[in-house]
Amino acid sequence: MINILPLRLLFALAILLAPSLALARPLDGTVTYRERIALDPRAVVTVSLVDVSRADAPAIVIAKQRIRPRGREVPIAFRLHYSPSRIRPGRTYQLQARIERGSQLQFINTDAIPIEPLKTKGPVTILVRSVGQAAATPPAKDKAPAPPASALQGTEWLAEDIGGRGVLDIVQSTLTIGADGKISGSGGCNRYFGTATVKDGKVSIGPLGSTQMACVPAQMDQERKFLDALGATKGFRIEGSKLILLDGRDKPLMRLARNN
Repeated sequence: MINILPLRLLFALAILLAPSLALARPLDGTVTYRERIALDPRAVVTVSLVDVSRADAPAIVIAKQRIRPRGREVPIAFRLHYSPSRIRPGRTYQLQARIERGSQLQFINTDAIPIEPLKTKGPVTILVRSVGQAAATPPAKDKAPAPPASALQGTEWLAEDIGGRGVLDIVQSTLTIGADGKISGSGGCNRYFGTATVKDGKVSIGPLGSTQMACVPAQMDQERKFLDALGATKGFRIEGSKLILLDGRDKPLMRLARNN
């Protein structure tokens, strides 16, 4: 005699789970890069929807998909499924993507991709950049001549990468250094001001003052990182329309783009 009790239990469980599965929402998009190189056949693409609302805590993963392209070239299509009940009003959500081969990180998105999950239907394109290219710095013997101070002064610069990580699209952290040595801008929440000395590719930034407004945690976190990078700046270089701020060992602290 066939015991049908387990079958009944499985059927009842399927009925209970069906509503939650039906309520899961999809978010479609693609992951791509601009470098003209083939994707390693052993590569794994990981796409995540994360909650980055708390600046003092790790991001909360809402949904994640791991894709093995197995010889397919970019763009790589993805589809995330998430429960709308996990999306809370007033929270900040982003998409993140990375391409790895084993334990080696090859590509990652350096620009933040904020989205509103309940409103975004997609498809969303995530641009990732080569980690090796982003981290590469020219050997000392190949260094270009120090740029003149005038290349930096009199222009408003907008941060697009701080500490090797992207910035929030909706938060603008800016820098302006006048010919008179005055420095000013927005950290992303508060206005700041101070003085800076620019000479022979070197920058010395004095103590900075600022307003004291309070903003959402993600804004305050970006502002803190931005001001910390300014405080650690000792040099700079110009690459086309980009300004790269350097530490005392000529390692990049922050990348900014012309904003006027």
